[in-house]
Amino acid sequence: MAPKKKADKAEEEPPPESEEEPAEPEIVTKCLRSPGQLYYGECKAGFKERAGRWIRHGKGQQVVSACTPAGSNRFETLILSSYEGSWEEDQQCGEGSYKWSDGSSYEGNMEQGKMHGQGRFVWPDGSSYEGSWCSGALHGQGRFDSRFDGGRYMQGQFHFNCFQKSDGRWVDILQHMKNHELREILEGNPLRFEAEAAAARPKTKNKGSAAGSSAQVLRSSPEKLGARVREALHSNLVPFVLAEESAATHALESLLASGVTEAGQCISLRLAALEQRRQRDFKRFFRTALESSILSGSCFALVFEDDTGVGEEDWLQRKPEKEPMEAIPDEWGLPCFFSSSALPPEIFAPLTFNARGKARLLLPDGSDNGVPETAPEGDADESHAQPKVSQELLARAAASAENGVGATGHVFEVSEEELSQRDPADRSLLGLPLHYQVQPVVLATARIPELEDAEVRKWVKQRFGRVAPVHRMAIVLLSPEEQEAA
Repeated sequence: MAPKKKADKAEEEPPPESEEEPAEPEIVTKCLRSPGQLYYGECKAGFKERAGRWIRHGKGQQVVSACTPAGSNRFETLILSSYEGSWEEDQQCGEGSYKWSDGSSYEGNMEQGKMHGQGRFVWPDGSSYEGSWCSGALHGQGRFDSRFDGGRYMQGQFHFNCFQKSDGRWVDILQHMKNHELREILEGNPLRFEAEAAAARPKTKNKGSAAGSSAQVLRSSPEKLGARVREALHSNLVPFVLAEESAATHALESLLASGVTEAGQCISLRLAALEQRRQRDFKRFFRTALESSILSGSCFALVFEDDTGVGEEDWLQRKPEKEPMEAIPDEWGLPCFFSSSALPPEIFAPLTFNARGKARLLLPDGSDNGVPETAPEGDADESHAQPKVSQELLARAAASAENGVGATGHVFEVSEEELSQRDPADRSLLGLPLHYQVQPVVLATARIPELEDAEVRKWVKQRFGRVAPVHRMAIVLLSPEEQEAA
């Protein structure tokens, strides 16, 4: 993004309100910054009711950002979306390209800020639609290709996101994608498993590797566990923390020591199953841990107490045995607890879940995430106006967009004094848009034998495949430091 230019005195003076806009207004290049938005491109001066403002008009690029909690008084800047293309009267209009932090993208025509005309949209999984659009909806002649349907496609006339098949049935494309995304999380995509297995055959002599068992293995020392957990989450996978028999500490102890989670954000699946069997409110375990972790920016941990030392004592304080129990009870399985209000299965695609702003649904009022839309200066709704952000805080939160959309890695601090000035009713961070996230971690207390990566994947699939969506996980294996992968 180019640096901000100093406007000369003539540009800074707003035109008189009575003056009519000229037929061919002067176009200048400006860098406009407001909380949550950065625009660099062509503008024109506003007239009459828009006097004193710069109107985006011509070619330009806009980046929409927000900040998310990243620990005590720490926040990370996120790039939520990026648009580059044509503007007309302060709205996207004409040819342009859009990218969102969930991995989806659009290239084509825009009108009044919506996809309209001819364009191509690609979902995070690679499914795509190319054809005609109307006010943000698939409408007109086009073709939809789905990754889930083995090369099948729908081509013809679409009607506001729907397509009529040859047998007369109507298919809602957006609901079709939502159903397939959920099925992939719960069951995996057999087509992807077959492709991965076929690609792996010429490269390995391990006959024991099964389709769908290609979970990534990240070896780590306890000191680097936090970095490995974040690496998995940024890959849209849930970290599954295990400890080898020779590791100095067990998985739960190491996770708590790493600082990525706290005791109140850990859930014993054994105790949750016990409450469910007693017909009590077992969902409170998940609601409480999720709320605490979302607001603090920490991970929340789902713990399989699968060692032989399980007893009645405090499960967080006891030292687990190294030997695993013979089999994990089915009632401890994560599918037993999946619920839209307590443990949504969609969090097992954490990057996608968070990018779409779904974390707000897990907070008490269901709306404290929001990612407030940052209207151009002068257009803000006074009844919902955000507090004016200080230029110093705005500069502190500024991050480079060179790496595209998503997490920037730019972390900044806000002092206790600054936070004390925040209005309890304020849903922003002192004027900066807030975007909360869910960061799930799964771990097991028993130890795993010392195995090669391929055997580790096979062992995890055989032991946990019934009780967890291991195809959506990256295995983070605590090993002696000298064995850690370079």
